[in-house]
Amino acid sequence: MEHRQSITCRRGNPLKPAGTPDNMFPDPHIKIFVNPDTGRENMYVYVGHDEGRDRFIMRDWYVLFSEDLVHWQCKKTLARADTYLPPDSVDCWACDVVRSPWDGKYYLYYSHGGESTGVAVSDRPDGPFVDARDRTPLLPKGITSTNSYDPDVILPDDGDPRAWIVFGSDWTDHYWAMRLKENMIEVVPGSARKVPVYPDENTHEELLGVLRSDQAEVFRYGERWYLYWAGRYATSENRLGPYIYRGNIGADIPHYPDGRAFIDHGSFLEWKGQWYYAVSCGLESWSYRQSWLMYLHVCDDGTLMFDEEIREYGVGQYCADWEKIQAEWYMAIDAPALRKIELKRDGRHLGFAIAQESGTHAARYPHVYGMRQDMCMTLCLRGEAGATVTVLVDGREAGRLTLEADQPDFAEKTLSLLNEAGEREITLILTGRLALDWFRLR
Repeated sequence: MEHRQSITCRRGNPLKPAGTPDNMFPDPHIKIFVNPDTGRENMYVYVGHDEGRDRFIMRDWYVLFSEDLVHWQCKKTLARADTYLPPDSVDCWACDVVRSPWDGKYYLYYSHGGESTGVAVSDRPDGPFVDARDRTPLLPKGITSTNSYDPDVILPDDGDPRAWIVFGSDWTDHYWAMRLKENMIEVVPGSARKVPVYPDENTHEELLGVLRSDQAEVFRYGERWYLYWAGRYATSENRLGPYIYRGNIGADIPHYPDGRAFIDHGSFLEWKGQWYYAVSCGLESWSYRQSWLMYLHVCDDGTLMFDEEIREYGVGQYCADWEKIQAEWYMAIDAPALRKIELKRDGRHLGFAIAQESGTHAARYPHVYGMRQDMCMTLCLRGEAGATVTVLVDGREAGRLTLEADQPDFAEKTLSLLNEAGEREITLILTGRLALDWFRLR
């Protein structure tokens, strides 16, 4: 799909926080925490900062944070001098942050290069963090047969009351996990276990030659657990596997000569009914990386997908002169009854839409740039007779469309809006049985 360039719509990827000299912030881990200064939820992106062009030069750890995922701020959250790393170290590699369910504090697990993992603590999600172990590593070199770095922490849920730290590298012995004690700064002795990845359900030998990366991310979507690394992913019924290899979300992204994708470290979460995928993307060299944020879509069979358009423009903003604004690019829905669905024909993937069976529910699209006064909106939708779409612009009703008869197949319907020009927020309120594929402004 071609987008016509709008002079008012900025490109939102890679993430570049206000007041920073560059945007070289790789290895993102995304979290949703309450900002203690405002009492509102923010997305926090925990990253390194890489000054190198042909090698990693990473001196401290940073956090990017935003309420709307369009406007970002940045601060140093952990200083190298406050850890066990040598004073001249440039090996401040990937980190992860979680809020402890036991004491409510925030714990930052950080890599000393590819050697070991430490842990720091703070009362705030943005820090400052201070070393929690008297400047000694939580995962020293050699604690398992894999490299003790690039941590990912899995907190307790209804299926497992324990917390685990996952770490490792394909360069040695793939991924391992150890159980964290409730103090979050010690591992349980003897708890180390491998997190196996198999090529398919019938082959119980570890996958080789595909893992070519380090950091792993473990997350749950519905009843499936996902293990992700450098675009590749595998699924399991259990958080620690065994995992079955499923595919490569980065298969269509350019690769380095050694076969690794330009995308590497990635992180996933759900916020306000939308799923997000943050990932490092390489530029002209494997060490020169930035962070992108995109919407994540999940097919019925578990396949992970993202939009190339959003990889370019970023989330949370739209241009009124785009050919189409896909309905699944919402920033918030008000209830699970309004959900994202996969569209298929004869088993072939056609895209995604949003749909509901009944009731009245809303999807929000903020920061619509370049709107002209009193535009027309075309919606591609299907639904039952009497179903309606009410369009709010900046919270005020600007137009309404009602289906006069059953419409079992997607078709285009147009209505006139009463709106002011400029940057606006559009909210679509769906009532009745409806599915919406996309909308267009003219």
